[in-house]
Amino acid sequence: MQYTEQIGYKSEARIKARLESIEYYPFHTHENSLEIICVLNGTVKICDSAATYTLSYGDVHMFNSGIPHRITSSDPESIILTVQIDLNHYKYHFKGLEDISFICDTYSDRDLYSMDIKYLRFMLARTYQLYTENGSAIRLEQHARELLELLLSQFVQYVYREDEKKKVHIVRLQNTGHIYKNYDRMYRVVDYVRRHYSEKLSLTGLAEMEFLSPAHLSRYIKDTLGLSFSQLISLTRCENAAHLLSAANKTVDQIAAETGFANRNHMAVQFKKWYDKTPSGYRDAIREDLKPTATIKHRTFDYDFAKVLLDMHLDEY
Repeated sequence: MQYTEQIGYKSEARIKARLESIEYYPFHTHENSLEIICVLNGTVKICDSAATYTLSYGDVHMFNSGIPHRITSSDPESIILTVQIDLNHYKYHFKGLEDISFICDTYSDRDLYSMDIKYLRFMLARTYQLYTENGSAIRLEQHARELLELLLSQFVQYVYREDEKKKVHIVRLQNTGHIYKNYDRMYRVVDYVRRHYSEKLSLTGLAEMEFLSPAHLSRYIKDTLGLSFSQLISLTRCENAAHLLSAANKTVDQIAAETGFANRNHMAVQFKKWYDKTPSGYRDAIREDLKPTATIKHRTFDYDFAKVLLDMHLDEY
């Protein structure tokens, strides 16, 4: 259903950066690419599979591969820096990159990221600088790897696959406002729910697999994720339902059955809790944006203009 943007990477480094003012960019996705936006001036509104947010100066947001999103702004002074990275190109340097979901929502809690976000803004500004200078592709690719290393160390939402060395990662689930260092059990819990969300899940059954009592596992999930076991299941099912609503021509009844809900009414109640819309309302909103009249309205800026804004971020770190 949604429009898939063909990014068209020009550099062999498979990374792209631009400075732009967006009045309206309808729902679209990027396949196998991560998009990062940083607001350099004014305010913009973004809508993704979770909710609608307002971003202002200094805010950063990340759109993961395959997630439909829309960007709008009624502020004529708004300017954003957009960086896009081809994950297929870099997955050979970072094992399991395709299984990772990134997050950065400074608009909800600026204190959460502190110096991390300041350095990220510097790295994004430096990306644009290197990209527009048309210098060495090798240097640009080296910088892209450094940027990905920063993202992997500080801005991972959750990881779907354990690595062989069982390294410690940072895990974060949407809408919880908590970040925690992960350990093996958290990998297993999140991964189990992700793989079996369409089935009937039992806390008792999962507790037996972890050699814990149901009460102990319930407290562990709540303390670690900020969600109850039932909320974790509900969120996972709704995230998958949202993807199907935006990407597949299936009925709401079919999607409810495929994502583990008892029926469409059950899905509607749970879906509204997370997305503040009914499944049909969510689909209608996306369809409205995909009508032929929904044209892209944006403009880009040259490097001389951009340099004034970017220097603020290059100099502050």
